[in-house]
Amino acid sequence: MDERSQYKTALGLAKRALDYIARYQTPPTPHAYELFYTVCAGLNPDLNKALADIIAEKRKLSAADAERLHKGFISTELPSETMETVGAQMNGQMSELLSLLGSAAANTSNYQASLENAEQKLSGGAASQNVEALVGTLLTATKTMAQANTEIAENLETSRAQVEQLEDCLKVAREESARDALTGLIIRRHFDRLLDEAILNGANSGKPTSLLVADIDHFKEFNDKYGHIAGDSALRYVASCIKSNIKNKDTAARYGGEEFVVILPDTSLEHAFGVAERIRHLINSRELVKKATNENMGRISVSIGVAELVAGDTAESFLNRADMCMYAAKNSGRNQVMDTTEPEPAANSAA
Repeated sequence: MDERSQYKTALGLAKRALDYIARYQTPPTPHAYELFYTVCAGLNPDLNKALADIIAEKRKLSAADAERLHKGFISTELPSETMETVGAQMNGQMSELLSLLGSAAANTSNYQASLENAEQKLSGGAASQNVEALVGTLLTATKTMAQANTEIAENLETSRAQVEQLEDCLKVAREESARDALTGLIIRRHFDRLLDEAILNGANSGKPTSLLVADIDHFKEFNDKYGHIAGDSALRYVASCIKSNIKNKDTAARYGGEEFVVILPDTSLEHAFGVAERIRHLINSRELVKKATNENMGRISVSIGVAELVAGDTAESFLNRADMCMYAAKNSGRNQVMDTTEPEPAANSAA
């Protein structure tokens, strides 16, 4: 689709979203606009169904219902400062767009009135000396209409560019809000949703999907000995080692504390084991140095569990099997990788 077609499609969706806002008597907030734009674009069938259920029951969508739908199907809890800035700008753009549409409607109405007036005079047998004046009036009305439409088109183009900038800002903010500030990896809440999607995709495609659960060995002792700043550096180091050994289609997340998880789509257990081994080896391959004092803090290691998706797996069962393998690696001496082909000892609190 070329740029012009994309523009027409986006503008059509924007107009439909505004129509829905008016039809369902929803306060025109940025969230409401984004909600209805998503509905019109058909990007989330579950959202469309939830909206249809509310409309069927209430015949309108209140501000509270709109916020609930937005939070449940769209929101990624953007930082409040970002939302306030973008929200204010989006409100301004929506008001301007509504004003432009109102101007277009008024211009069209005036032009239609001019045509009807001319038609009445002609059908009433206007004198020949008045025909020239009548034609002049119509020409003036036509030029006025054309000029107004040109101005509206130019203003709409400017508005479109500004809305695109706001959408880019929202996209960046959402991506940032989905990542851990310390490591740059996906946060747990976002990971949980992506894991559900990976399980569904794996089940539908029939292709293997694997999962890694990694935990830094003796991290509490390391943190207590060298301090939280050094501990944060160790977490960033582990995250960088993980990122450097996975592909763009893979998803790495900081699952909590010193625990990390990685989704590997289209990856068998055997190949996932190889990925885990490369990560483990890289992490343990260098000695860490405390920048402030140049103190050698030695090497850190991780224990990694590997599991492959099986029929009937849920997110909980999939994670649990990988987690059990990670604990098996801990109990077997740490700094190693174990998968589900190994016996599964009971999990304990080994760190």
